Amino acid sequence: MHIVSRQYLPGDEVQINRLYRSIAGRDRDAAQFAWEWLDTWAGQGSMNLVFDLDREEGDQLIAQYSLIPTPLSVWGRPTVAGKTENCMSHPDHRGSGLYSAHEQACFEKEKEKYSFFFTTAGEVAGGAVGRVRVKLGYIPFDNWVKYTLWLRTGALREELGAMVAGKGRPGKALAPVLGGLLAAVLQAYSRLRRQRTCGYRVMVHREADAPLDEIAGLWERNRRCYGITVDRRADYLRWRVNDDPYIEHEYLTMHGDQGLLGYVISYVQRDTMYVVDVLADGARADLFRHLMAALVRRGRELRVARIRCVTLRRSRLLPRRLRSAGFLDTAVLWPTAFISSRRPRQFFLYIPEELRGDREVTDPAGWYVTELVLEGRLRGTSPA
Repeated sequence: MHIVSRQYLPGDEVQINRLYRSIAGRDRDAAQFAWEWLDTWAGQGSMNLVFDLDREEGDQLIAQYSLIPTPLSVWGRPTVAGKTENCMSHPDHRGSGLYSAHEQACFEKEKEKYSFFFTTAGEVAGGAVGRVRVKLGYIPFDNWVKYTLWLRTGALREELGAMVAGKGRPGKALAPVLGGLLAAVLQAYSRLRRQRTCGYRVMVHREADAPLDEIAGLWERNRRCYGITVDRRADYLRWRVNDDPYIEHEYLTMHGDQGLLGYVISYVQRDTMYVVDVLADGARADLFRHLMAALVRRGRELRVARIRCVTLRRSRLLPRRLRSAGFLDTAVLWPTAFISSRRPRQFFLYIPEELRGDREVTDPAGWYVTELVLEGRLRGTSPA
């Protein structure tokens, strides 16, 4: 082998996309690659490549360790994190140790640029991704949880029935009755908790006319309220949301006499509305409930069956606000699922040495994480 390690150079995207396609099973055109890696809110992302020049020309890329710059606010203090994405090794070299050595060497250099590092899918490849990162000093920090508010009881009944039926022969027999009973109970509980109407002025915006400056202003007034979270600067939102070549997003904004009080960024796929980001002035529970009431009304206008929001399981603020608005985590209905979720294996985090003794940083309860940290793709189009 004739091994060469170097940073990305123009033209490398041809081989990067070829290796990416062979691993992820999906094509990515030049514009999509440029959005994700060349034209981010902070300029070019980090792409550390390994080539074997003895291989056939055009198929010489054998490893990539890459990071997308992500702005973080740590209790109000701005910093930049490196989000691992598209880290990959050619199948011909897996198990050789080449990739692990490459990532370790590059990781030490990337510490000069980034403070925090995180991985959003550490369980991929049987947990191999997480194990590689643990060796570098990452910690298994938390798991994802999906909170859902069903707008159609029939959709909830079908989902619960499928969950019950998956428990074996007795479950299949009980599925129609038990699924219906659980759906009725959960929907009654959800309706009792949530605000029925929004008492504020609401506007819906397409990406092109979204009030990014107002949103950035709301964020600046509230950055300390939200613990550790994405720094919602206008340039980041413009890149991550408005310029996303895969998804068409919608902004819902809520206004009072003094201006913007909250917003939700969402998109619809099939019969589900996915919440990409949500924020309310002062992190107030009452404003969250009014905001979610407005979102429910919008969901009904769009005829979706459910609204879903993904966050970290051990986070405190967002799960509380979602539950108070009638959102449910149905995974807690099954004790085995709940017990297994206690072992963090999805969201891995590297904390700078100087902050590892800071309880406000190391406790997942203080993190406010939404889909803004994810890759920005439609569901079912990318590996977990």
